[in-house]
Amino acid sequence: MVEEQADGLVVTDLNASNGTFVNGQRIKRQPLRQGDEVEIGAVKLAVEEAPQRRPHGLSCLFTDRGLAEEHVVRRPRAAETTLFAAGRQEPGAPPEPRVQRHLAALYKVNSAIDPEVRPARLMAVVMDAVLEVIRAERGFFLLSDEETGELRPRVVRVAPGSSADPQLPVSRAVVRQCVERRLAILCRDLMADERYREGDRLAMDHIRSVLCAPLDAGGRVVGALYLDTASEGAAFDEQDLELLGAIARQAGLALHRAELIEDLERLSVGAIEMLVATVEAKDIYTYGHSARVSKLARRVAERMGLDERQQEKIKIAALLHDIGKIGIPEAILGKPGDLTEDELAYVHSHPGIGESIIRQMGSKRVADLCPLVRSHHERLDGSGYPDGLAAGAIPLGARILAVADAYDAMTSNRPYRAPFTSDAAIAELRSHAGIEYDLRAVEALVALRGGQRPPTAVEGI
Repeated sequence: MVEEQADGLVVTDLNASNGTFVNGQRIKRQPLRQGDEVEIGAVKLAVEEAPQRRPHGLSCLFTDRGLAEEHVVRRPRAAETTLFAAGRQEPGAPPEPRVQRHLAALYKVNSAIDPEVRPARLMAVVMDAVLEVIRAERGFFLLSDEETGELRPRVVRVAPGSSADPQLPVSRAVVRQCVERRLAILCRDLMADERYREGDRLAMDHIRSVLCAPLDAGGRVVGALYLDTASEGAAFDEQDLELLGAIARQAGLALHRAELIEDLERLSVGAIEMLVATVEAKDIYTYGHSARVSKLARRVAERMGLDERQQEKIKIAALLHDIGKIGIPEAILGKPGDLTEDELAYVHSHPGIGESIIRQMGSKRVADLCPLVRSHHERLDGSGYPDGLAAGAIPLGARILAVADAYDAMTSNRPYRAPFTSDAAIAELRSHAGIEYDLRAVEALVALRGGQRPPTAVEGI
């Protein structure tokens, strides 16, 4: 936060996740002098004289490009245009409200999007935040289609209390110019602007004022943030344009980061799938078992109302749940008859071996899966292994995994028996539900077979 004091501007860090920096040094609270450069998240500001306000005043200026002139923001030299005019004031005078309002808005948006690593969720959070800080009736997060290049709305929001129709078209002419020229655009009155009249006849009836800013993700424009309003008295101005441009810069960087994380996770899952396939190749009877259990366990978790993060955690844990079998001799895994006590002890060691392997992967995110992998053979009555845990001591994710694992194992061919039918496997699970298997997980699996819809959310993993 930047606030006006009697002797000048002071910047205070409000526990921003990325910190607040002045001239490259992280600070908690510090007076600002002419020439200082301030970084708050993805926003960079500079402090310099503002002769247009007062001979000795100070202004916060964007060091990035951005000049509002009529309708279009052009690309001038850095720090050419004032974003916030914050001149010095006489002692006792009220502080300039725009500085605090704009910086508070940017801080709020940055705080909202900083922890998001899923692109879909990130886009929703951005649009919700934008409509909180900029007065608009409709908001669109537009992304370019990878195959056609056409801009498509990925998230659409209508402001609370607005009667705007989200199905009506946006100003395609404004969006096209924004993306093609990589410029943030303000059109105060679409109907009066001759540049867009021919290309926006469908939009003229329901749009009065338009804001649009490009989304730059890693040096490429991948879409735009678009806002419009139909009310004559609610036209956007240059302040709205500058604020949306700053938010779009933050959103573009965050989207690029989220895409990179998603790509890395996709590679990690691919590597895990290859590792599991290598292990399962030792036993033709269990080949593909982990992939099937992973898919089924995720669906059971979804059916039980767990959130996307928890579903993903169970999905990956299910892929890895039998990785410990790499330490079990093939002769034991493929033995057609009953196992001896020593051989059974070998088999019962695979959850612990799997946990050890996962911990050595060195990733905290993967290490969080250890309790699920270790406990997927535990039973509610304490008869399971390796620790004899009972009831609530068993993580919910492990209980879900146990049901999916048992169902797939029963319906698969084994060297010592023929596969169960689906109905027979379900009957077996139901007969042990609440005793060995989690009742809700069993009923969720049964509901999936019947195609019923998911209920409300339940406890976390």
